[in-house]
Amino acid sequence: GEDRKRTYYDFIHAESERLSRLIDNVLQLARMTRNDLRLALRPMTMAQLTDLIRSKVSTQIERAGFKMSVVCEEAAGSVQVKVDPDYFAQIVINLVDNALKFSARAEDKTVSIACRLADRRTAVVSIRDFGPGIPRDQLKKIFHLFYRAGSEMTRETVGTGIGLALVRQLTQAMGGRVDAVNREP
Repeated sequence: GEDRKRTYYDFIHAESERLSRLIDNVLQLARMTRNDLRLALRPMTMAQLTDLIRSKVSTQIERAGFKMSVVCEEAAGSVQVKVDPDYFAQIVINLVDNALKFSARAEDKTVSIACRLADRRTAVVSIRDFGPGIPRDQLKKIFHLFYRAGSEMTRETVGTGIGLALVRQLTQAMGGRVDAVNREP
């Protein structure tokens, strides 16, 4: 029937998008390993980056059954930063993908994206989910290549341990840094 066809189509579509992201990550990782990363840094305002984020992840978030909250503080919106828009989008997509995976059972199915100024020289983009958090002893390790939190026997989420390592490497290549923190709730 049509309902069943639609369910299969949605599943095939979601999995093909996931595989496409995985292939992009593996290819990007290979380029970085060969020191073949070519950044195309250009000045963009934080407001432009916020719009880019919204356009790149809104469908991904909605398809997962989550709501998206995007807030860019007024003072941050006009600040210019130099980024490679494609790599920045890849960073955000990977972070949102993790947020969706690890907060799938959260009561609050929201992904909050925000930009603010930490000080006159530091712009901060944050992506927050309302999942269970990460054990404190694993917070720094999650950005290591092939590292996956939890044990293989208890792990319920699929992944390769490439996405967050790539996030860290791309962020550093653009002169930034990435951290993970647990928040309450």
